[in-house]
Amino acid sequence: MVSFEIEKIGSIRRQLGLTQTELAKLAGVSQSLIAKIESGRIDPAYSKAKQILDALENEISKSKGVKSAKEIMCTHVLFLGPDDKLSKAMRFMREKGFSQIPVFDGNTNVGSISDDLLIDIVSKHGKDAGNIKVKDIMREGFPILPENANLDSVTGLLRFYKAVLIKNDAKFIGIITKADLIKAIK
Repeated sequence: MVSFEIEKIGSIRRQLGLTQTELAKLAGVSQSLIAKIESGRIDPAYSKAKQILDALENEISKSKGVKSAKEIMCTHVLFLGPDDKLSKAMRFMREKGFSQIPVFDGNTNVGSISDDLLIDIVSKHGKDAGNIKVKDIMREGFPILPENANLDSVTGLLRFYKAVLIKNDAKFIGIITKADLIKAIK
């Protein structure tokens, strides 16, 4: 599949009105690599081919008016630590109106807490639920996408998860929930 698409890079690039230099910059590769691929002089490594094809896909999405994750994400990411108590999670949710919160251990996404989970825990433990540590009941972490991910990628993940975290290189820069997606579609 990749080798067929690789042969089409030049024609797709031209249809999008991009120069080789512009595509190289978008893909994070050299212009000479693009030129060599388009002329058929080299067969790129899979990782380089994927970078180029992803860049082209993002440009196609932009040309269709599809927003990127960065355009619809909420940049105010509130998070909990694994040793925080559920009382803190409940306070955040009540004060901020959030229905889910990611859990980070340092810079690592290690889990999540949602309103559904809190309801279950409160119904089982009553008033003592606030003293339970997040790490003892958290669920899996939310999936992570790069900031230039297209709306289709975000939508696909939100069908199965309550939120998607957005990353720029190694740094988390935002979160997208179903509510954010609905606002973006209006």
